[in-house]
Amino acid sequence: MKIIGITGGIASGKSIVSLYLEDKYDAYIFDADKEAKALLQSSFVKDKILQAFPDLEEFSATSIAKKVFKNSESQAKINNIIHPMIGDLILERINEKKALHNIFVVDAALIIESGIFEQHQKSGAKLILVIADEKIRLKRAIDRDNLEEETIKDRIRLQMKDDEKSEYSDYVIENNGSEFELFSKIDQIIEEII
Repeated sequence: MKIIGITGGIASGKSIVSLYLEDKYDAYIFDADKEAKALLQSSFVKDKILQAFPDLEEFSATSIAKKVFKNSESQAKINNIIHPMIGDLILERINEKKALHNIFVVDAALIIESGIFEQHQKSGAKLILVIADEKIRLKRAIDRDNLEEETIKDRIRLQMKDDEKSEYSDYVIENNGSEFELFSKIDQIIEEII
């Protein structure tokens, strides 16, 4: 089984890449964002977050996001709770899925910052960084998430810059064009990896 990490900033197109890999290559997709949201339903995680953020207005994804994306200190607090659990889940899921899929994809915005993929890279896993111009990302995020421009800019500011991320990545895909162009680039990379 080939293990591939897909990362990129908000609205860069990493989810489109993951969906394409799932559809065309029957890859198993581990969506770290969805898995993290599912973890928030656990009472164990809820208690840890409430201890870290005692002044949370309510325990909801929206309320937590407002608190977390305020500054890097708040983001680090929640990441220290969630990321180790995500790392454990990835290992469990790889073991579950290795007989069923040839490709296992970890789709995670903070794959580098969290360190959850580092061990996999040392074992031969590949990391693909999806990048796009900020104007394009802003438009996509506004259209997709119905968020205000300033909220998106705050999130972008808190994320590691693309040029920093590229230092950790095996491949960088620019996603400023059409889906056809994006998919052609992915096919070339997958051919190389497989």
